[in-house]
Amino acid sequence: MRRYFITRGAKTTAGGTVGGGLRGFRITKVAIALEGEDRGLGLLETCLRSRQNIYEDGQDRVLWSVGQEKLRFEGDYPEILQAFKAIDDGDIAKSIEHLADHEQRNILQPTMYGDPKLVTLLRSNHLSYVTGIPSGIAQAIELTLANQCSPADEGRTIDFNNNPFANLANIDQRMAFVLKAAARFHTLLRSTERHRIEQALDDIAENRGVQ
Repeated sequence: MRRYFITRGAKTTAGGTVGGGLRGFRITKVAIALEGEDRGLGLLETCLRSRQNIYEDGQDRVLWSVGQEKLRFEGDYPEILQAFKAIDDGDIAKSIEHLADHEQRNILQPTMYGDPKLVTLLRSNHLSYVTGIPSGIAQAIELTLANQCSPADEGRTIDFNNNPFANLANIDQRMAFVLKAAARFHTLLRSTERHRIEQALDDIAENRGVQ
C-alpha cells in the first residue's frame, strides 16, 4: 500500500474527509487514503481514453472555453502516462519534467504562446527591460516563489533570461526557465528557507491574499 496526498474536502478510502491541508505538506485530521488493487497506471490509461466520451456525449458536461479547434479536450498526450509512470517508479524529478513539458508544450503553447500578438508583446517587453530603452516602463519576466508580485529575497525569485533577444514563447527556452524554477523550489525546500515556502503556500491556501 502507498500513501497519497489528496485534496482538502475530498473523501478518503478510509471513510473520512480531509479537514485540513498544506500544513507541512501533510493531511491533517483524517486517515490517509491508501492505494487499492483497483488503482494504478492501467486504470489511469483507461480513464484517459474514456475522456472523449465525456465531451462528445452531447450533455454539455465540460466547460471548455478555449474551444476544440485550438485544444482538443481528449488529447492523447504520452507525457501524462510517462509522468505517472515515473511517479510509480519513485522518480519524482522525472515526473515533474514530463508534467511540465506536457503543460507547456501541449496546453500553453497552442492556447497562449502561439498567439502572434502575445508573442510580440512578450518579446518587446523583454527587449525593453534588458536594454532599458525606454527606461522604467517594461517589467522583468521572472517567477517569485512566494505569495507576492514583487521580487523576493533569499533566492526565491528566478529570472528568465538576460539575453535581449530571448523569447518566452519559445518552448525550449521556456522549459529551461520552468525547470530552473523547479530545481530552485526543490533546493529551497531542503534549506533553512523551507518555512518561508510553507508559509507562502499556506497563505495562498487560506486565501490570505498577495503581498
